[in-house]
Amino acid sequence: MNITGEKVLLRAIEISDKETLLKIINDSETENSLGGWSFPVSSFNQEDWIKNQKPNIGVLRCMIDDKKTKQVLGTAILSDIDYKNGNAEIHIKLTEDARGKGYGADTIKTLVEYAFNELRLKCVFASINAYNTPSQKLFEKCNFIVEGRLRNRIFKKGNYHDVLVLSILNEE
Repeated sequence: MNITGEKVLLRAIEISDKETLLKIINDSETENSLGGWSFPVSSFNQEDWIKNQKPNIGVLRCMIDDKKTKQVLGTAILSDIDYKNGNAEIHIKLTEDARGKGYGADTIKTLVEYAFNELRLKCVFASINAYNTPSQKLFEKCNFIVEGRLRNRIFKKGNYHDVLVLSILNEE
């Protein structure tokens, strides 16, 4: 089953997505703007990771495709899905050439709608590095509200930085 938005199609990860995933994970600008950390990933390791993905009701991982051209644009994830309490964290990563064209907003709206209408979740939240203003503006454009600031929560380029937590509730 695919999840369809106005501009995007969210679908399962395939081996053929290996090069796009490598491009995203090995891009230092992308890595710096997002949480966590990573080491350089080889083609072999990326393919192995894809092959080892198993169904997990707590995580939904999708590739983002342009609905019309079928061009791969990035990844969208719902993680830590908590069915009892009705919440999950959303993550998106777009390739550099897909940014600023409305794909991010459509991906967020599509995945949030799926979370509320199909998974019966109550709240979807995002953790965004405080210095990542483009992501903050994108989520706010999608009606997410800043709930708070986690101080000195992430270490990037030799310094600790704050992380903003934004969320949207199904009645908003």
